[in-house]
Amino acid sequence: MDTISNYVDSVFANLPKTPEMLAHKQAMLTKMKDKYQQLKSEGKSEHEAISTAIAAHGNVDDFTQSYQTEAPAEYPQNEVYLTSAEVDEYIDHRHRFAWAMATGVFLCIMGPASLFLGQYLAGDRGGQGGRTSELLDILTIVPLFIFVAAGVALFILYGMKEQQFELEHKRIQLDSTTYARLKSEHKAFRPRLAVAVAVGVALCILAPVSMLLSVVLLGEDNSLSLVFLLSFIAIGVFLFVFYGIQDETYEKLLSIGGFSKDKAENNKLVGIVAGVVFPLAAAIYLIAGFVYYAWGSAWIIFPIVGILFGIFATVYNGYMDLKKKK
Repeated sequence: MDTISNYVDSVFANLPKTPEMLAHKQAMLTKMKDKYQQLKSEGKSEHEAISTAIAAHGNVDDFTQSYQTEAPAEYPQNEVYLTSAEVDEYIDHRHRFAWAMATGVFLCIMGPASLFLGQYLAGDRGGQGGRTSELLDILTIVPLFIFVAAGVALFILYGMKEQQFELEHKRIQLDSTTYARLKSEHKAFRPRLAVAVAVGVALCILAPVSMLLSVVLLGEDNSLSLVFLLSFIAIGVFLFVFYGIQDETYEKLLSIGGFSKDKAENNKLVGIVAGVVFPLAAAIYLIAGFVYYAWGSAWIIFPIVGILFGIFATVYNGYMDLKKKK
């Protein structure tokens, strides 16, 4: 039976995965299996039953050649058809991917916060000097590297899993039933996205407020003010990343928003710029923190870069849209 399945897979291996083609494939497989079962019930051997079942379906060369010549006009190389099961598998992966990316960013931001918390807890012993003080200084740095290492590990692990789907720069085709289901799910998801963004923005606004309150109540020299600041920002950014990736998943599957056909080309340059400026901002933040000990003020680079990047993306997309209309 596996021989028949493998044969049918080989016949359709180079054909487009359209709904029509998948229906042809399933029909061919069903007919061959039925013929195989019939021959086996008549007392035929395994080899004879398989050979006769395959031969009974006729010559498939004319069938495959006709579709190989027609397919490129309907489904270009940058388009791919996904079945309902493949869509569900991709959504499950993207949900885990969103958790991993959001958690990774959260850990990278909370790394410096753990350093400041450790310094605060060890503050009473810091004045003793000697080897005890040096040991405490080292121990307060350890959580920072553990948090950052765990975050980077999540980025690498789930980034590699993301590449396995090979959907980068490809437009996805769906059958009408799956498209309607995803459209309904996306509509139900949007209110949760709006709430998450609102809460995230509120937390980022309250972050400097919490730092100022801790300075007023606990004094200027307490490192807890930076812990509060970074914690509020970390939770807010977690919400942005987690819900943003899920919304992006629906838009990609439905080919809407930033993944619509007319915006797909524009997003290539925007994606390249994003891949440069945001890692650069993170590098500047870490350098400012480690070299100049400016953890409490250097965080401002992230909202500044985010705003400037948003302005760039809007202006560029607007320019490209006007250019296409001329």
